[in-house]
Amino acid sequence: MSELKKSLDNFLLQLADERGLSENTIDAYRGDLSQYLEFVERSNCRQWCDVTNVMVMNYLYSLKDRGLAPATLARKAAAVRGLHRYLLRSGQTDNDPAYTLNHLTKASEKFPPAVLSLDQMEQLLSAPDQTSRTGKRDHAMLEVLYATGMRVSECIKLNREHVNLEMEFVRCCGSRNHERVLPLNGQSVQALREYIGDRDQDPAKEAPDRPLFLNRLNKRLSRQGVWKILKYYAVQAGIKDQFSPETIRQSLTAHLFANGAPIEFVDELMGRAPHASALRFPRSRRQPLKKIYMAYHPRAKKENE
Repeated sequence: MSELKKSLDNFLLQLADERGLSENTIDAYRGDLSQYLEFVERSNCRQWCDVTNVMVMNYLYSLKDRGLAPATLARKAAAVRGLHRYLLRSGQTDNDPAYTLNHLTKASEKFPPAVLSLDQMEQLLSAPDQTSRTGKRDHAMLEVLYATGMRVSECIKLNREHVNLEMEFVRCCGSRNHERVLPLNGQSVQALREYIGDRDQDPAKEAPDRPLFLNRLNKRLSRQGVWKILKYYAVQAGIKDQFSPETIRQSLTAHLFANGAPIEFVDELMGRAPHASALRFPRSRRQPLKKIYMAYHPRAKKENE
Protein backbone atom coordinates (compact mmCIF):
# COMPACT_ATOMS: atom_id res chain seq x y z
CA MET A 1 0.00 0.00 0.00
CA SER A 2 1.35 3.41 -0.97
CA GLU A 3 1.88 6.18 1.56
CA LEU A 4 -0.77 8.21 -0.25
CA LYS A 5 -3.36 5.46 0.11
CA LYS A 6 -2.41 4.84 3.75
CA SER A 7 -2.98 8.50 4.61
CA LEU A 8 -6.31 8.51 2.79
CA ASP A 9 -7.47 5.41 4.70
CA ASN A 10 -6.43 7.00 8.00
CA PHE A 11 -8.45 10.10 7.13
CA LEU A 12 -11.55 7.96 6.48
CA LEU A 13 -11.05 6.17 9.80
CA GLN A 14 -10.78 9.54 11.54
CA LEU A 15 -14.07 10.63 9.94
CA ALA A 16 -15.79 7.48 11.19
CA ASP A 17 -14.30 7.59 14.71
CA GLU A 18 -14.33 11.30 15.56
CA ARG A 19 -17.25 12.59 13.55
CA GLY A 20 -19.43 9.51 13.71
CA LEU A 21 -20.41 9.66 10.03
CA SER A 22 -22.63 6.93 8.63
CA GLU A 23 -21.23 4.07 6.59
CA ASN A 24 -22.91 5.40 3.46
CA THR A 25 -21.31 8.82 3.95
CA ILE A 26 -17.88 7.24 4.47
CA ASP A 27 -18.36 5.18 1.30
CA ALA A 28 -19.18 8.38 -0.61
CA TYR A 29 -16.00 10.01 0.72
CA ARG A 30 -14.01 6.90 -0.19
CA GLY A 31 -15.32 6.93 -3.77
CA ASP A 32 -14.62 10.64 -4.27
CA LEU A 33 -11.16 10.52 -2.74
CA SER A 34 -10.13 7.31 -4.50
CA GLN A 35 -10.81 9.13 -7.76
CA TYR A 36 -8.69 12.04 -6.53
CA LEU A 37 -5.93 9.67 -5.44
CA GLU A 38 -5.77 8.16 -8.94
CA PHE A 39 -5.40 11.64 -10.43
CA VAL A 40 -2.63 12.56 -7.97
CA GLU A 41 -0.72 9.34 -8.68
CA ARG A 42 -1.02 9.89 -12.44
CA SER A 43 0.57 13.30 -11.81
CA ASN A 44 3.68 11.47 -10.51
CA CYS A 45 3.14 12.49 -6.88
CA ARG A 46 4.52 10.07 -4.35
CA GLN A 47 3.85 12.17 -1.26
CA TRP A 48 0.96 14.45 -0.38
CA CYS A 49 3.39 17.33 0.04
CA ASP A 50 4.08 17.09 -3.72
CA VAL A 51 0.51 18.17 -4.54
CA THR A 52 0.21 21.82 -5.67
CA ASN A 53 -2.63 24.35 -5.87
CA VAL A 54 -2.59 24.15 -9.65
CA MET A 55 -2.86 20.36 -9.54
CA VAL A 56 -5.92 20.52 -7.27
CA MET A 57 -7.68 22.99 -9.54
CA ASN A 58 -6.79 21.00 -12.65
CA TYR A 59 -8.35 17.95 -11.04
CA LEU A 60 -11.62 19.76 -10.41
CA TYR A 61 -11.67 21.16 -13.92
CA SER A 62 -11.10 17.71 -15.34
CA LEU A 63 -14.28 16.69 -13.51
CA LYS A 64 -16.13 19.76 -14.70
CA ASP A 65 -15.16 18.99 -18.30
CA ARG A 66 -16.91 15.63 -17.90
CA GLY A 67 -20.18 17.47 -17.34
CA LEU A 68 -20.68 16.65 -13.66
CA ALA A 69 -23.49 18.48 -11.91
CA PRO A 70 -22.60 21.48 -9.69
CA ALA A 71 -23.77 19.58 -6.61
CA THR A 72 -21.44 16.68 -7.44
CA LEU A 73 -18.52 19.02 -8.05
CA ALA A 74 -19.16 20.79 -4.75
CA ARG A 75 -19.25 17.46 -2.92
CA LYS A 76 -15.98 16.27 -4.44
CA ALA A 77 -14.34 19.63 -3.71
CA ALA A 78 -15.43 19.38 -0.07
CA ALA A 79 -13.92 15.89 0.18
CA VAL A 80 -10.59 17.08 -1.24
CA ARG A 81 -10.60 20.11 1.05
CA GLY A 82 -11.29 17.93 4.10
CA LEU A 83 -8.48 15.53 3.22
CA HIS A 84 -5.88 18.28 2.88
CA ARG A 85 -7.02 19.92 6.11
CA TYR A 86 -6.49 16.58 7.86
CA LEU A 87 -3.03 16.16 6.31
CA LEU A 88 -2.03 19.64 7.46
CA ARG A 89 -3.39 19.17 10.99
CA SER A 90 -1.69 15.79 11.37
CA GLY A 91 1.68 17.18 10.27
CA GLN A 92 1.91 15.10 7.10
CA THR A 93 2.19 18.27 4.98
CA ASP A 94 3.27 21.81 5.75
CA ASN A 95 0.86 23.55 3.36
CA ASP A 96 -2.70 23.26 2.12
CA PRO A 97 -2.90 23.17 -1.71
CA ALA A 98 -6.70 23.05 -1.51
CA TYR A 99 -6.87 26.42 0.30
CA THR A 100 -8.44 28.07 -2.75
CA LEU A 101 -11.41 25.69 -2.52
CA ASN A 102 -12.71 27.33 0.66
CA HIS A 103 -15.69 28.83 -1.13
CA LEU A 104 -16.58 25.63 -3.04
CA THR A 105 -18.62 24.07 -0.26
CA LYS A 106 -22.09 24.75 -1.62
CA ALA A 107 -23.54 23.65 -4.92
CA SER A 108 -24.94 27.17 -5.40
CA GLU A 109 -21.45 28.73 -5.41
CA LYS A 110 -20.07 29.82 -8.74
CA PHE A 111 -17.19 27.67 -9.95
CA PRO A 112 -13.95 29.69 -9.88
CA PRO A 113 -11.92 30.64 -12.95
CA ALA A 114 -9.48 28.13 -14.36
CA VAL A 115 -5.92 28.14 -13.06
CA LEU A 116 -3.13 28.29 -15.64
CA SER A 117 0.16 26.50 -15.19
CA LEU A 118 3.38 28.53 -15.28
CA ASP A 119 4.03 27.35 -18.84
CA GLN A 120 0.54 28.38 -19.95
CA MET A 121 1.01 31.77 -18.31
CA GLU A 122 4.30 32.30 -20.13
CA GLN A 123 2.58 31.43 -23.42
CA LEU A 124 -0.20 33.90 -22.69
CA LEU A 125 2.22 36.71 -21.77
CA SER A 126 4.25 36.19 -24.93
CA ALA A 127 1.23 35.91 -27.25
CA PRO A 128 0.95 39.62 -28.31
CA ASP A 129 2.93 40.84 -31.32
CA GLN A 130 5.35 43.20 -29.61
CA THR A 131 6.37 44.88 -32.85
CA SER A 132 3.03 46.67 -33.18
CA ARG A 133 1.65 49.51 -31.08
CA THR A 134 -1.45 47.54 -30.14
CA GLY A 135 0.66 44.49 -29.35
CA LYS A 136 2.89 46.52 -27.03
CA ARG A 137 -0.17 47.81 -25.20
CA ASP A 138 -1.62 44.33 -24.81
CA HIS A 139 1.70 42.87 -23.71
CA ALA A 140 2.13 45.60 -21.09
CA MET A 141 -1.41 45.10 -19.83
CA LEU A 142 -0.98 41.33 -19.51
CA GLU A 143 2.33 41.79 -17.69
CA VAL A 144 0.76 44.28 -15.25
CA LEU A 145 -2.19 41.99 -14.54
CA TYR A 146 0.07 39.05 -13.76
CA ALA A 147 2.67 41.15 -11.93
CA THR A 148 0.14 42.64 -9.53
CA GLY A 149 -2.90 40.37 -9.50
CA MET A 150 -5.14 43.41 -9.79
CA ARG A 151 -8.68 43.05 -11.06
CA VAL A 152 -9.56 44.06 -14.62
CA SER A 153 -11.82 46.77 -13.18
CA GLU A 154 -8.79 48.16 -11.32
CA CYS A 155 -6.50 47.88 -14.33
CA ILE A 156 -8.72 49.97 -16.62
CA LYS A 157 -8.83 52.76 -14.00
CA LEU A 158 -5.05 53.22 -14.11
CA ASN A 159 -3.72 56.58 -15.26
CA ARG A 160 -0.20 57.35 -16.39
CA GLU A 161 0.48 59.11 -13.09
CA HIS A 162 -0.27 55.93 -11.15
CA VAL A 163 2.82 54.18 -12.55
CA ASN A 164 6.33 54.85 -11.27
CA LEU A 165 8.77 53.00 -13.52
CA GLU A 166 11.86 54.23 -11.70
CA MET A 167 10.69 52.94 -8.32
CA GLU A 168 8.91 49.98 -9.96
CA PHE A 169 5.46 50.25 -8.42
CA VAL A 170 1.90 51.09 -9.41
CA ARG A 171 -0.86 52.71 -7.35
CA CYS A 172 -4.09 50.78 -7.69
CA CYS A 173 -7.55 51.97 -6.62
CA GLY A 174 -9.79 49.08 -5.57
CA SER A 175 -13.29 48.81 -4.18
CA ARG A 176 -14.55 51.62 -1.95
CA ASN A 177 -11.69 53.76 -3.30
CA HIS A 178 -9.20 51.75 -1.23
CA GLU A 179 -5.75 52.46 -2.66
CA ARG A 180 -2.83 50.07 -2.45
CA VAL A 181 0.72 50.35 -3.78
CA LEU A 182 1.78 47.23 -5.67
CA PRO A 183 5.28 46.19 -6.74
CA LEU A 184 6.17 45.57 -10.38
CA ASN A 185 8.73 43.05 -11.61
CA GLY A 186 11.40 43.79 -14.20
CA GLN A 187 9.48 42.32 -17.14
CA SER A 188 6.35 44.33 -16.44
CA VAL A 189 8.42 47.50 -16.08
CA GLN A 190 10.17 46.83 -19.41
CA ALA A 191 6.85 46.14 -21.14
CA LEU A 192 5.42 49.40 -19.79
CA ARG A 193 8.49 51.35 -20.90
CA GLU A 194 8.15 50.03 -24.45
CA TYR A 195 4.41 50.71 -24.57
CA ILE A 196 4.57 54.21 -23.09
CA GLY A 197 7.62 55.14 -25.17
CA ASP A 198 5.90 53.97 -28.34
CA ARG A 199 2.70 55.79 -27.43
CA ASP A 200 4.33 59.12 -26.79
CA GLN A 201 7.89 60.12 -27.57
CA ASP A 202 7.87 62.34 -24.48
CA PRO A 203 5.69 60.61 -21.87
CA ALA A 204 6.62 63.23 -19.26
CA LYS A 205 4.52 65.76 -21.19
CA GLU A 206 1.37 63.66 -20.98
CA ALA A 207 -1.57 64.92 -18.94
CA PRO A 208 -1.25 63.27 -15.52
CA ASP A 209 -4.85 62.00 -15.58
CA ARG A 210 -4.54 60.44 -19.02
CA PRO A 211 -5.62 56.75 -19.02
CA LEU A 212 -2.72 54.33 -19.08
CA PHE A 213 -4.29 51.78 -21.41
CA LEU A 214 -5.97 53.38 -24.41
CA ASN A 215 -8.18 51.94 -27.14
CA ARG A 216 -7.90 52.76 -30.84
CA LEU A 217 -9.80 56.01 -30.27
CA ASN A 218 -7.32 57.11 -27.59
CA LYS A 219 -9.95 56.62 -24.89
CA ARG A 220 -9.88 54.46 -21.78
CA LEU A 221 -10.29 50.74 -22.45
CA SER A 222 -13.58 49.29 -21.23
CA ARG A 223 -13.95 46.12 -19.19
CA GLN A 224 -15.61 44.46 -22.17
CA GLY A 225 -12.75 45.55 -24.40
CA VAL A 226 -10.16 44.07 -22.06
CA TRP A 227 -12.13 40.83 -21.84
CA LYS A 228 -12.13 40.50 -25.63
CA ILE A 229 -8.37 41.13 -25.68
CA LEU A 230 -7.69 38.52 -23.00
CA LYS A 231 -9.91 35.95 -24.67
CA TYR A 232 -8.19 36.52 -28.03
CA TYR A 233 -4.72 35.92 -26.60
CA ALA A 234 -5.90 32.90 -24.64
CA VAL A 235 -6.91 31.34 -27.96
CA GLN A 236 -3.62 32.41 -29.56
CA ALA A 237 -1.71 30.80 -26.68
CA GLY A 238 -3.59 27.53 -27.16
CA ILE A 239 -5.30 27.71 -23.77
CA LYS A 240 -8.31 25.42 -24.02
CA ASP A 241 -9.34 25.55 -20.38
CA GLN A 242 -12.17 27.75 -19.20
CA PHE A 243 -10.90 31.34 -19.29
CA SER A 244 -12.34 34.52 -17.78
CA PRO A 245 -11.11 37.96 -16.69
CA GLU A 246 -10.37 36.43 -13.26
CA THR A 247 -8.16 33.65 -14.62
CA ILE A 248 -4.88 35.59 -14.44
CA ARG A 249 -5.63 36.78 -10.91
CA GLN A 250 -6.65 33.30 -9.76
CA SER A 251 -3.58 31.77 -11.40
CA LEU A 252 -1.23 34.21 -9.68
CA THR A 253 -2.83 33.33 -6.35
CA ALA A 254 -2.17 29.64 -6.99
CA HIS A 255 1.41 30.28 -8.14
CA LEU A 256 2.19 32.37 -5.05
CA PHE A 257 0.87 29.68 -2.72
CA ALA A 258 2.81 27.05 -4.68
CA ASN A 259 5.98 29.06 -3.99
CA GLY A 260 5.19 29.14 -0.28
CA ALA A 261 3.95 32.73 -0.02
CA PRO A 262 2.31 33.61 3.33
CA ILE A 263 -1.48 33.91 3.23
CA GLU A 264 -1.42 37.45 4.62
CA PHE A 265 0.93 38.59 1.82
CA VAL A 266 -1.34 37.14 -0.87
CA ASP A 267 -4.38 38.79 0.72
CA GLU A 268 -2.58 42.13 0.86
CA LEU A 269 -1.37 41.96 -2.74
CA MET A 270 -4.82 40.96 -4.04
CA GLY A 271 -6.65 43.57 -2.00
CA ARG A 272 -8.68 41.00 -0.10
CA ALA A 273 -9.89 41.26 3.48
CA PRO A 274 -7.02 40.30 5.81
CA HIS A 275 -6.82 36.64 6.71
CA ALA A 276 -7.25 35.96 10.41
CA SER A 277 -3.61 34.92 10.76
CA ALA A 278 -2.46 38.31 9.46
CA LEU A 279 -4.26 40.11 12.26
CA ARG A 280 -2.23 38.38 14.95
CA PHE A 281 0.92 40.33 14.12
CA PRO A 282 1.54 44.08 13.92
CA ARG A 283 2.76 45.38 10.57
CA SER A 284 6.21 46.21 11.99
CA ARG A 285 6.89 42.51 12.59
CA ARG A 286 6.17 41.56 9.00
CA GLN A 287 8.52 42.00 6.07
CA PRO A 288 7.92 44.82 3.56
CA LEU A 289 5.60 43.90 0.69
CA LYS A 290 8.31 44.44 -1.94
CA LYS A 291 10.75 42.09 -0.19
CA ILE A 292 8.18 39.31 0.09
CA TYR A 293 7.08 39.94 -3.50
CA MET A 294 10.61 39.45 -4.82
CA ALA A 295 10.88 36.17 -2.91
CA TYR A 296 7.60 34.56 -3.99
CA HIS A 297 6.32 36.01 -7.27
CA PRO A 298 7.29 33.53 -10.05
CA ARG A 299 8.73 36.18 -12.37
CA ALA A 300 10.40 38.30 -9.69
CA LYS A 301 11.84 35.16 -8.10
CA LYS A 302 13.34 34.14 -11.45
CA GLU A 303 15.00 37.54 -11.79
CA ASN A 304 16.74 37.06 -8.44
CA GLU A 305 18.12 33.63 -9.28
